[in-house]
Amino acid sequence: MILKLKFKNIVDAPKCKILVNDLELYSGPVLSDFEYNYPHTDGKCLLVIEHWDKLPSDTIVQDGRIVRDRSFELDKIVIDEYDIEELIWNSEFLAQDGQTYPSCLFFGPTGKFILNFYNPVLHWVLKTRHEKNNNDPNWEEDYNYYQQACKILKQM
Repeated sequence: MILKLKFKNIVDAPKCKILVNDLELYSGPVLSDFEYNYPHTDGKCLLVIEHWDKLPSDTIVQDGRIVRDRSFELDKIVIDEYDIEELIWNSEFLAQDGQTYPSCLFFGPTGKFILNFYNPVLHWVLKTRHEKNNNDPNWEEDYNYYQQACKILKQM
């Protein structure tokens, strides 16, 4: 499984850890692009991106407003060449103070972004979109077709 993450609006060198199924893939300064070939077979996957090493002094407040904050945003997740697009919002951010923020891609407070998904990711994407929108009763046929088409394209 090839995992690609894209981050944006990286302010003041925040640090993160990236884990899949409790295996730490990276720990260090947030990079705008991250890629890792994870040796994972089919089944459940848990992606965790943890924002850590932030101090209260990393947030600058003037007149009751935050004017500068060590932070970053998750912009995109691509798994095995499939951009999960809107399904990135099927996540939550658990702040260190106990607050839970559904569908949050902003890493301001110290905490963890959590996304549960399944591999093969194309199967998960099609199934989840069908369950959410109930608009593609033939999603399993589509999956088989896409899977065959991708095999042919990779041979070219």
